[in-house]
Amino acid sequence: MLQDFGRIIETDVVAVGGSGAGITAAVYAARAGARVALVSKGKIGVSGNAIMAGGGFGVDGESGKNLLHLDFADPSFTKERLFDCIVKESFYLADQNMVRQYVDDGPIVMKDYLGWAERAGQDFFCCPPANWIASGLSFTKALVQGLKETAGIQTFEDMMIVEVLTNEKTVCGAVGIDIYTGEAVLFRTKAVVIGTGGYMPFSMNNTVTDMTGDGPAMAYRAGARLTDMEFILSFPTAVVPQEMRGSIYPYVFEYNMRNLKYTIRDKNGDPLPIPEEVVKLSRGGKLSKLVTSYYFGYAADQGLAGPNGGFFYDYSANSREEKEAGLKIFYDRFDRWHRHGYYKGESLATVERMLFADEPIEVGIGAEYCMGGVEIDDQMQTGVDGLYVAGEAGSGVFGACRVGDGLVEMMCQGMRAGRNAAAYAEQSKLHALDEAQSAQCLNKIFGIFEHRGGMNALTLYEEIQKACDEGFGLIRSEERLKKALRRIEELEAEWKNVTLVSQSRAYNLEWLGALQTQNLLTCCKAGILAAIERKESRGCHIRKDYPQVDHDNYLIKYVHHDEAGEMKTEIRRPIADRMPLPTGKRENVIEYFLDPALKYKR
Repeated sequence: MLQDFGRIIETDVVAVGGSGAGITAAVYAARAGARVALVSKGKIGVSGNAIMAGGGFGVDGESGKNLLHLDFADPSFTKERLFDCIVKESFYLADQNMVRQYVDDGPIVMKDYLGWAERAGQDFFCCPPANWIASGLSFTKALVQGLKETAGIQTFEDMMIVEVLTNEKTVCGAVGIDIYTGEAVLFRTKAVVIGTGGYMPFSMNNTVTDMTGDGPAMAYRAGARLTDMEFILSFPTAVVPQEMRGSIYPYVFEYNMRNLKYTIRDKNGDPLPIPEEVVKLSRGGKLSKLVTSYYFGYAADQGLAGPNGGFFYDYSANSREEKEAGLKIFYDRFDRWHRHGYYKGESLATVERMLFADEPIEVGIGAEYCMGGVEIDDQMQTGVDGLYVAGEAGSGVFGACRVGDGLVEMMCQGMRAGRNAAAYAEQSKLHALDEAQSAQCLNKIFGIFEHRGGMNALTLYEEIQKACDEGFGLIRSEERLKKALRRIEELEAEWKNVTLVSQSRAYNLEWLGALQTQNLLTCCKAGILAAIERKESRGCHIRKDYPQVDHDNYLIKYVHHDEAGEMKTEIRRPIADRMPLPTGKRENVIEYFLDPALKYKR
C-alpha cells in the first residue's frame, strides 16, 4: 500500500495552511523543538484568507501600553472590557475559556509579530486603543518574515492536504496531493495542526475563492466535531462599479472616512429605516457589519434591493471639499500598501467620479467569516489525539457574531496550537497506519477518475452556492432552510459520481475542485441542520419566522459528529465560568444590543 504513494515524508508536526494560523503554528512548533512540515495548497503568504483583510487588527489598550509599550495605546480599554465585549457581542455563545485565551495570548504573539513586521519593512497605521490598520498582503509579509527567521520547518507549496489519517482516534498521518504532478504524498506524523480557514457557501463572498471548508471537513471525517456552523458574518461589499465587485472598499470607506455623511437608500430612493441610535452604536466598529447585514437583509427580503441585489450609498450631503478631505484621509492610510488611486489593484477612478457626481454607489452584502468550525478547547485540542485546530477553521471565540479581530485570533491560536502540538509530539510515538483507512483514502481521491456520466465539479459547486443563496442566506425561514437541506442532500448523492473532463492528474484543478466540493457539502449540511433547529434569531443567524433572541430555549450550541457515515447532532451549553448566562427574550438582534441590561461596554 505504501508503494501507492509518490513520496513519504516523516516529521513531528504537519501544519496545514499557508496563511496566518498555519504559518504561526509552524513557527511556534519549530521554536519548541519539533520537526515541522508546513503544507499549503497555494503559495505560502499569498494564499489563504488573511491576504483579503482590508482593515486592521488590535489588542486591548491595557496590554498595548504595559506589554507592547505603545505610545498611542489607551489603557482604559482593559483586558476585562475586551473580554466583556466579545462575550456579549457573541450573544453569549462564546466559550469563555477561549475568549480568555484570545485576550491573554493576543498581546504576547503580537510582540513577536510586530518585530517581524518591522524587519520585513511593513509600515502600519496606528490608532487607539491598540489597533493597527494594514492591508492583508502587508500583514502576511510580516508572517513570512517570521517563517524565514525560524529553523526546522520544511515548506510544501501547491500541495493540498485531503485527509488526516488516524489509528484508534489518534493521528498517524496526513495525505496530500502535489498539484503539479498529481502524485499522492504521505506525511507520517505524530500531530497535525489545521489552519485552513472556514467555509463560504455563497456566490457573493469577501474571501478568496477556495474557502470550501477543507480543514473542518477533514477534521470531521477524522473524528472531530463541528459547531456554530450556522453563523456566517457578512458585510458591505461593492456591487457596482463592476470592476470593484466583491471588494470591501465601501466598509473601508466607512471605517476610515468617518467625517463623511452618507445615507443608505433602497431602489426607490427611500432611506433604509436604520434608527440613529443604532447607527451611533455601530458606525466605525465591527458591529456595523451585523447591523448593516440585518437591515440590508430584511429590505432585500421585501424586494427593495437594486437591480444588482444591493442598496445605494448616497454621499450627496457632503460638499466637494468634504469629499476631497475624506478621500485624502483614505489615501494617506492606504497608499502605504496600494498604488495611489487604487485599492487592492483596482482603480478607484470610477468610484471617485461617482462620488463627486453625487451618483449613489450600489453596495451589497458579501460573506466574510464563518464563526463555526471544529469544536476545540482553549488548548486548541479537538478530542482526537494529536489533532489541533487554529483560526477560522475552529470555533469557540466568537459564538454567533465575530467582533474581535480574526487576524489576532489566527495568530494567538496558531501559537498555542503549535506549542501544544510540539509538546504532544515530543512525548508520543509515531502510530502505525491503518492500512484499510489509507487504502480507502486513495480509492476516494483517485476513484473520481473512474466516474462517468455525472455532474462536473464546477456545476456542482455552482449548485451548492445557488442552494445556499436561496435558502441559507441572510434572512432565513423554515421553508427555505428545509428546501436548501433537501438540495444539499441531493448534491451529496451527485458527488458520489462527480465526473471529470480531464483524465490527467497533473495540475488538474477540476479534480481538486471535486474534492473541495465534498468538504463544502459537509460544512453546508452542518450549518443548515443547525439553522433549522435554532428557532430564534441570534447574531448572524436571522430568521424572519422566529425573530426573537431567545435565551431561555436557544442559548445552546449545536454540535455535529459522524456516526457510521451519518451526521448526528447534539446540544451543548456554552462554557460560561466567568460571566453568567442571561435569561429571557429580546425582540430581535438589534434590541439585544439596545437593552440597558446588557451594560454594553464597547
